[in-house]
Amino acid sequence: MMPIDERCAIATRVGGVDVARKTNRRGFVKVAGLAASGLMAGPLAGAAEPQARQTSQARPAPSTMGARFRALLNGPEPLICPGAYDVLTARLIEVHGFKAAFVGSSAPNQELVALPDQAIVTVSEIITYNGVIASNVDIPILADVDDFGATPLNVYRFAKEAERAGIGCAAFDDRMPINRATAYNVPGVFPKARMIDNIHAAADARTEMVLIARCLAPTPNNSYAEMLDRAAAYAEAGADAVWIGLPTAQDYVGAADMIKKPLMAVIGGANFPATAAAMKAARVAVGQSASMVNIALGAIDKALVELKTTGRMAEAQKGALSRETSDKVEQVAELNARSRKYNLPSASTPER
Repeated sequence: MMPIDERCAIATRVGGVDVARKTNRRGFVKVAGLAASGLMAGPLAGAAEPQARQTSQARPAPSTMGARFRALLNGPEPLICPGAYDVLTARLIEVHGFKAAFVGSSAPNQELVALPDQAIVTVSEIITYNGVIASNVDIPILADVDDFGATPLNVYRFAKEAERAGIGCAAFDDRMPINRATAYNVPGVFPKARMIDNIHAAADARTEMVLIARCLAPTPNNSYAEMLDRAAAYAEAGADAVWIGLPTAQDYVGAADMIKKPLMAVIGGANFPATAAAMKAARVAVGQSASMVNIALGAIDKALVELKTTGRMAEAQKGALSRETSDKVEQVAELNARSRKYNLPSASTPER
């Protein structure tokens, strides 16, 4: 009798099915049993290959926000992420057809405590704030999470928290807390080795969330050598993309060759328009525009001046959001459909 562990070539026909492959005795018995029971018929086996091809071609859509952001990052078109500062602006970005939104660390500082972006709020508060936005839109959120906790153990913990909160992409930097707290007046970035450890910790903690490492190394005499050296090291350490700031769009072309990972940049300014064509020319994969909170506050400020001066806001109201767009942002149609499903009346105009 053939030893059970000995592999040999078996060629036979059982129940109308050809069994010709290298196998062991247990494998042969299993195949033969399936064939004899009718679970493995000739026509069905012949149809399996085209069916497998169809299955592999029809890939399921990414299920998590991290997976969705990664698909966009690796897609054929650059990813433009307008700056949101709350749920309504993120919804408006979604209504306008953008595929993702950027929420800067300035947003929770300004919205929670009305203070500038100088690390007044904690990383936990930043994550919670972004989590509320992420849970109320159907596009991935790119969240600026400052230094993500500064030490590898904290970074590991906060990376877990961020992914649980539904954040699709976390961007974190190498600025030391004192540098952030003093708005760059006191210089300081983490040693390169420490930032690499932080990247390793974040990569170990996340499952599908995308990680973008931001390099804020000093550039004395307009020398970007240290920044580019660090950026390449951050990419090699496991960052999915690297966020750097260079003088011109053309400077990113050379950086892309050196870093060999997708680049992120601030776009929408005079020297770098927020267009796919400009980003492709610069070889930038992800772009974030500045937060629009000051634009919104400027409009409110003008309305308040008009109200105080004239007792009305007639001019200011000319720039108000249209009813149609407002209904889309507030998802009125979906809410009314849900109300009907549960036998509730739709909301009246004054209530909205």
